[in-house]
Amino acid sequence: MKTRFSRRDLVWEGGPLDDTGAEDTTEEATRRKTEQFLKLLGAHERSLFAYVFALVPTWGDAEEVMQRVRIRIWQQFDRYDADKPFDAWARAVAYYLVLAYRKEKSRKRGFFAERILEEVSIQFDDHLKGANVRRDALLVCLEKLDDRKRGLVNSYYFSSVRKSTEVLAGELSMTPNALRQALFRIRKSLMSCVERTLRSEAHD
Repeated sequence: MKTRFSRRDLVWEGGPLDDTGAEDTTEEATRRKTEQFLKLLGAHERSLFAYVFALVPTWGDAEEVMQRVRIRIWQQFDRYDADKPFDAWARAVAYYLVLAYRKEKSRKRGFFAERILEEVSIQFDDHLKGANVRRDALLVCLEKLDDRKRGLVNSYYFSSVRKSTEVLAGELSMTPNALRQALFRIRKSLMSCVERTLRSEAHD
């Protein structure tokens, strides 16, 4: 079931969502709040930007709105209910900021009608839900790999320093072609595993 937020769930300075919220004044509480905010934002910022970009005409518009979103969700973070999904709450904030941005810019450039924005928002939520299901299935399948294959995947795709195939192959005492072939077989195996997992879950 989707988590929906209405205007009453949000805070909007100088507008229908206006509420200053409670502010924790202790240094330790502020530090914990900042760490929690940065952790949640870091985990969801990419999908949040994709959501904003789906609702505005250009990349530049998305960057401008996203900057406002970061500021607003930090300002209103005291109002965030940790029992609810952060990404859904942040998208609700972003949606109303897109509406405000649209009203601000609509006299100069053509923007989507609000009805279309709402439909795009719903479609994005549906797509994200499907993507999350596939991601969870992929994580299950990764755990099924033996240590060597999982090590190859982690080294190539998840290393903090992205290395070329040639460099990584040298470190693993493999030829570049052998590494590419091994990664191809692993990807094919993971894809098959994901499809089997999804089909199994669909029949449960």
